[in-house]
Amino acid sequence: MTVKLVPRSVRAQVTVCVAVLVMLVVAVAGLVITLRIDHRDREDVDRQLLARAEKVQDDTAKLITDGDGGQDGADDYGGLLAGSESLVRLLAGDRVVAERGEEPRAPLPVPDSDGFTTLAVGGQTWRSLVQPLDNDTGGRLQVLQNLDSLEHRVADNRRIAIGVAVVATVVAAVGVWLIAGLVLAPLQRLRAGARRILPGEVDQRLPEVHRPREVADLSATLNGMLERLQDSMLATRRFTADAGHELRTPLTSLGMDLETLLRHPELSEPDRRRTLAAMAVEHHRIVTLLDGLQTLARGDAAALPAPGRVELVELVGVAVDQVRQRHPGVTYQFHGTSERVVVSGWAAGLRLAVENLLDNAALHGRPHGTVDVSVRPGAAVTVADDGPGIPADHREEVKRRFTRGDRPRGDGSGLGLALVDQQAQLHGGSLDLGDAPGGGLLATLTIPTGHDS
Repeated sequence: MTVKLVPRSVRAQVTVCVAVLVMLVVAVAGLVITLRIDHRDREDVDRQLLARAEKVQDDTAKLITDGDGGQDGADDYGGLLAGSESLVRLLAGDRVVAERGEEPRAPLPVPDSDGFTTLAVGGQTWRSLVQPLDNDTGGRLQVLQNLDSLEHRVADNRRIAIGVAVVATVVAAVGVWLIAGLVLAPLQRLRAGARRILPGEVDQRLPEVHRPREVADLSATLNGMLERLQDSMLATRRFTADAGHELRTPLTSLGMDLETLLRHPELSEPDRRRTLAAMAVEHHRIVTLLDGLQTLARGDAAALPAPGRVELVELVGVAVDQVRQRHPGVTYQFHGTSERVVVSGWAAGLRLAVENLLDNAALHGRPHGTVDVSVRPGAAVTVADDGPGIPADHREEVKRRFTRGDRPRGDGSGLGLALVDQQAQLHGGSLDLGDAPGGGLLATLTIPTGHDS
């Protein structure tokens, strides 16, 4: 079984990381301070040894005269050696001529060379300084200092540093644990809110968080995502409901025509052709209806490609040419502009909107009438027919889906103006309906200009 040492929660991970960091920082700082104090103390010992050696060098005769006693702890050097854990020896070759000071636990060896050395004898540590005597006897002077008290002090400092590191680590861990709990509380609220979201509910949101800023941004982003999912779900439901409602009639009619053909194979050729023609009309109506519903659903769900630069005059000219072929009995007069009108948007959506305006003018205008189409500077496309128009109090209503005019000259789907209005809103523009100069309907599609040249 694999044991995972890394904590799973962010709170625990932050606590462990900060605690380890504090422990390392305090431990390293304590070690540096301890080493620095130890180095300074040892330098002080060396300076004291040099001072004592200089003092003893002034009158080595007294040391020889006093012998190697020192039992009473007194000396003739102003108490330099008494009680200081020090030892002074006069050396002649490999012999100790005289010594005075603290008696070591074990005999100290005679040094072979001059200078500073550190000796470990009999469980004691000594710092030794050997210098040649200033007289011509050829002897040497050895001054020693017991370092046991210094070693004990170093050990105590190390224990203090370790203790401080442990205490600092514990305090930091507790503090970070509590602070992390406060900082992560908004995330806990978001998690609790996310758990309360149920499938199928479209109006649910996460709790609003105002600080810290990062969590507030996360809350706003997630709520925005939920809103988009809600729009997509509503668009799907609306598409399903609209499709089921609007397709029932043409599918029923199509089924009846099929049943007629199956049950009456003896139908005359004219009757069979009329039935097939009616079926073709219903089929075209179904396809047109599904295309319109899909376009509306994509717009509702904001499932759109990245916008680009669209030249509006050229786009309207192409749309007019396409619609002329579908309505050969209608005269379309296109009045462009010499200026280039460039907008930011989706060419397919804008062309669909313009073509729907042109189709709507043909269906609701006068038979064999005239439709005036123009593009004005400022990205405004106007389509005016010569039909009966739409009363002012019904103009907003006809923008709704599956709403048809009072006297249409064709079997429209009732989605034309709804598609135009949706594309206008998606492009940040508007669709305005008014009275045409000839008494018909004047539809104005306005799109914010992205660039004019």
